Amino acid sequence: MPSSRSDLHLHEQLLLLALKDRKGTVDYRAGQYHLAMGGAILAELALDGWIRVDQGKRARVQPVDRTDRIGDEIMDEALSRVRESSRRRWGSTWVTKFGSLKRLRHRTARGLCRRGILRATESDLLLIFSRKAYPTLDPGPERELVNRMRTAIMSDGEVEPRLGVVLSLAHTTGSLRIHFGRKELRSRKARLKDITSGKAYGSLAHPALATQLAVKSSVEAAQAAVVAANAAVVTAVAASSASS
Repeated sequence: MPSSRSDLHLHEQLLLLALKDRKGTVDYRAGQYHLAMGGAILAELALDGWIRVDQGKRARVQPVDRTDRIGDEIMDEALSRVRESSRRRWGSTWVTKFGSLKRLRHRTARGLCRRGILRATESDLLLIFSRKAYPTLDPGPERELVNRMRTAIMSDGEVEPRLGVVLSLAHTTGSLRIHFGRKELRSRKARLKDITSGKAYGSLAHPALATQLAVKSSVEAAQAAVVAANAAVVTAVAASSASS
């Protein structure tokens, strides 16, 4: 279980990338950040051997034969849902379910507040609602993460799988555009494709082939969930336009 400012769960890293440093609210370019977090939870469960994920975008997920707990509130809740499910579900389904865990953003942010990375603020909105935000208190962990991502994107070396997961999900859901210019991302389009496909992991990948495939499938499941979410939005807009 991560306990320091530099040892973060993958979904915690993705939330840091999605939040505005000063305001502490989600950047508009990270509109699908919750699916990125859901994909990160799925990938980390697979990486650490808590679940098995079949290969491919339509991969099914199942728990492994163990009953112990992880020791983290959010990760344990996600694992419990897989263990208690009456049937094996698609990876993309779990990405959506994990991304929709109750108050996922606030619970994740509170954990980062306890470690001194973020701070919690609350303000009134329209004199009726209150809005919670999480401005950056210690920029070090996010800065280190972005520097590692920059090195991975701009070089041609091998990428550590956990960093590859964060990069892939941030790229898929728009958070990468917050930290990198459009031109530099476009110039490294082929490199980003190698990272998101898992080709860039090389010898740094987990020694178990099954786990490598599970991580790749977790990223693909998140990508499929984002595509489905975007399609739903387009359909809703079209239906609204047709009825007006």
